[in-house]
Amino acid sequence: MNKDYYKTLGVPRNASKEDIKKAYRKMAHIYHPDKQGGNEERFKEVNEAYQVLGDDKKRSQYDQFGRVFEGGSPFGQGGFDFGKAGGFGGFNFGGDFKDFAEFDLSDVFDEMLGGAGFGGGRREPRTKRGKDIQIDLEIQFEEMIFGGKHEVSLNKLSQCEQCGGSGAEDKTKMITCAVCHGSGKIERTQRTILGVFSQVSVCAECAGKGEVPETPCRSCKGRGAVERAERIEIFVPAGINNNEILKVSGKGEASVVRGTPGDLYVKTHVIPSKIYKRQADDIIMSLPIKFTDAALGSKVDAATPDGSISLKIPEGTESGDILKIRGKGVPHTSGYGRGDLLVEIKVETPKKLSKKAREIIEKLREEGV
Repeated sequence: MNKDYYKTLGVPRNASKEDIKKAYRKMAHIYHPDKQGGNEERFKEVNEAYQVLGDDKKRSQYDQFGRVFEGGSPFGQGGFDFGKAGGFGGFNFGGDFKDFAEFDLSDVFDEMLGGAGFGGGRREPRTKRGKDIQIDLEIQFEEMIFGGKHEVSLNKLSQCEQCGGSGAEDKTKMITCAVCHGSGKIERTQRTILGVFSQVSVCAECAGKGEVPETPCRSCKGRGAVERAERIEIFVPAGINNNEILKVSGKGEASVVRGTPGDLYVKTHVIPSKIYKRQADDIIMSLPIKFTDAALGSKVDAATPDGSISLKIPEGTESGDILKIRGKGVPHTSGYGRGDLLVEIKVETPKKLSKKAREIIEKLREEGV
């Protein structure tokens, strides 16, 4: 008794090729042995039906004679066995599969099991991005605090200035791509033991646009991009951390297929300061003062990242004491306010004393100071 492949797939006899493919994918998704509640025998029947109805020549023979004349079953006389472990782990091929090596199953499984699954339809080709670039940038300690602007020159694949990235000579009209015939896509069909599958990719000739310039740009040879030096502005935000990476969108290499450019990643290296140290969002600095200023108290001038300030030294200040100046540290990453400037006092002891100074200090010692 001949099998009714149309009934197996649940489609009418006048169903379109696309309707047959959709029905096959839907049912294969349901009955796949790896799926919960799957049915191995039913899955093989669905595959067998699609092997016939999905092929124009075999479908014509089946509609006329109720069978096809290429060995009956599309899987040959022996069929195949999924193995007790389930899935595709134990193929047991019958018939003559000497041409099986030419099948690319990675594409098949990507099409069948990836993304939206069987019912998701064919994936659209993706336009290729240009390559990303990473560079290192050294900045001064003060620039880490307040931010700044840098201009760097990079030799990279950049948009062609002559044609503006179009790949065409000026006033040149665009014509239909002879490779993809204007679709912008190349469809590759593969016939496997699981069915007939199509894979769509971007046409390399026209980069997916479906048209090419009648006269390619002489500078870039129609690529839309050339290797050249390009000056790029990099803005360093205030309060950036050492080894932090900045992203400059669209400043990587241009795409040779007229897609979107890559990005530029800038790894910052803060040059250590001889005066200041960073501690979270606070800045620490040392301030040497005279012994007399520490003992009697005074006002001294201190150089800070914000400029020179007059700092009050309390009477009796000792070496190692910390004086805090609020809001003069590193800007907070939230964008509101700054850390503090912590001034560590270093009391300088005079190494040479005049006769008069020695006499005065001797009297202080006699008083127990």
